[in-house]
Amino acid sequence: MKILVINPGSTTTKLAVYDNQELVFEHKIDHAQDPEFQTKYTSAEGNVFDQFEYRLNLITEILKQHNINDLQGIVGRGGMMPPVVSGTYQVNEKMVDDLKNRPLANHASNLGAALALELAKKFNLQDNAFIVDPVTTDELENKHRITGVPGINRYSAWHALNQKAVSREYASSIGKKYEDLNLIVAHLGGGFSFGAHKKGRVINVYNALAGEGPFSPERAGALPAQGLVELCFSGQKSKEEIIHLIAGGGGLFAHLGTKNLMELENNYDILPQDQKDVVDSMIAGISRAICSLVPDFEGEKVDQILITGGVARWKSLIEKIKSNLTTLNIGISIYPGEKELESLRDGALRVLNNEEKPRIYG
Repeated sequence: MKILVINPGSTTTKLAVYDNQELVFEHKIDHAQDPEFQTKYTSAEGNVFDQFEYRLNLITEILKQHNINDLQGIVGRGGMMPPVVSGTYQVNEKMVDDLKNRPLANHASNLGAALALELAKKFNLQDNAFIVDPVTTDELENKHRITGVPGINRYSAWHALNQKAVSREYASSIGKKYEDLNLIVAHLGGGFSFGAHKKGRVINVYNALAGEGPFSPERAGALPAQGLVELCFSGQKSKEEIIHLIAGGGGLFAHLGTKNLMELENNYDILPQDQKDVVDSMIAGISRAICSLVPDFEGEKVDQILITGGVARWKSLIEKIKSNLTTLNIGISIYPGEKELESLRDGALRVLNNEEKPRIYG
């Protein structure tokens, strides 16, 4: 049973074809290396759906190169739809319309459902287009939604697929169930999210998009509220430009003009001190965010800290984080990259093998 998996990220499109659980091929399109993409599709005013045809054509060409003419299912990464329960969802037109015209945030993951459905039509598989555990999978305890301003509530937007996947992998590696452990998981990619996993439920997260936690390679993270208000009313930037600064054009990119972490890693030792300070501030912020989730377990022991995502490949950065967290006396496990492709595959297989029924959106 062949399944195409599509994972659109802010700077990449990752795809893979599996025959059941066996990998046929995997390919990553790195948009950060494409000057046309950076100049044409990353403006503050643009909707991520402006990139739809561009990414669709690239995926179609790669499938042709690998002679993929027959599929039984297609699954894409879920996007910024309204909060939903965990599970595998059949993609429908309402889902695509909501992600295009009424998303909670303008993020590349919004394209996953649309790409899956469009390609499913080409393969005559309209009923076998899916998403799994979208970004807005919501398990937050109500008390963690509250802020200091009534009417402004925190919401769940995080790397649910990968955080859940590495949590289950860690549990399996020590012969335990995910549901029996307390874990703090940090996903470090183009954006960061941090989750407090308490006995199989993520009771609190630092939102990857809404301006929470530390700044990341391309996101601003938490900002002094007064400074943000002054910027909003300064007339210097439009609403769209400010949102883009928070969710796509901030962080390392705003300071250093690059999202290429391999280049930063290789050149870190020779960076001017002011640029090195930017990187070190991000590292300290990561460490601080992990520490700040400990109280959410209300005195219960935290069994392990898991660090995952593409940034986890930066060895010296990880060593600094480990050093910063020494006094917590909690074990730390590193899972570089992500398990999102495998998690999407497995969610689709559970439905196609009739192990569970697909959820219907809307």
